[in-house]
Amino acid sequence: MRALTIIPGKRGSVRLDDVPEPNPKEGSVLVQTVAVGVCGTDHELINGDYGWAPPGQERLILGHESLGRVLEAPTGSGWEPGDHLVAFVRRPDPVPCPQCAADEWDMCTNGRYTEHGIKGLDGFMSERFRVPPDAAIKVDASLGKHAVLIEPISVAAKAWDHVERIGSRSRWEPKRALVTGAGPLGLFAVLLGMQRGFDMHSLDVVEEGQKPELVRELGATYHSGTSRRPGMTSTS
Repeated sequence: MRALTIIPGKRGSVRLDDVPEPNPKEGSVLVQTVAVGVCGTDHELINGDYGWAPPGQERLILGHESLGRVLEAPTGSGWEPGDHLVAFVRRPDPVPCPQCAADEWDMCTNGRYTEHGIKGLDGFMSERFRVPPDAAIKVDASLGKHAVLIEPISVAAKAWDHVERIGSRSRWEPKRALVTGAGPLGLFAVLLGMQRGFDMHSLDVVEEGQKPELVRELGATYHSGTSRRPGMTSTS
């Protein structure tokens, strides 16, 4: 099968390769790739800024934003052929640390986690991949290729979760919020803030074009570097 690979740490090593079919040891659920996302992390990996191949391999299959369709799954696994899924990016360390033991892998404190397409695990930019039954979430097929956005929007969702946890430690009744940056993650953060009923504001250096248009379409207020209101705070 074909896959997009790099030699981690080597700029310009990206290429489309013929690679072996995924090893059943990687997971009992065999998945056909439907779509993959490309983000700044992938550009940095291609530039050779960082990255770690799986043990014993020179090359790393890229791709951490995934959408796939199940081809094969064990009986009783919770998966059926035809199900659509988004695979988890990070996997807990083998020790595990207290955070990984509590299924909060993104808060791993000993650094021994692995990440598909980034650190120690092949990614999803291949025609097929495998995952364990508990390493993916099921998505409604009606979402189509939009479901590939679940991984990046989860980053913004976790940010909001921590804002709310920290704020709720005392009396806290915010009505307005500012998101700095109007790239994809910034737009997702604005979207989730609008869903929570906040008066949302977005700040970015771009003064015209897609970013301000998308922010306004979400119902929020856009500010460029020259139009930011004095006294604006992150939450108020």
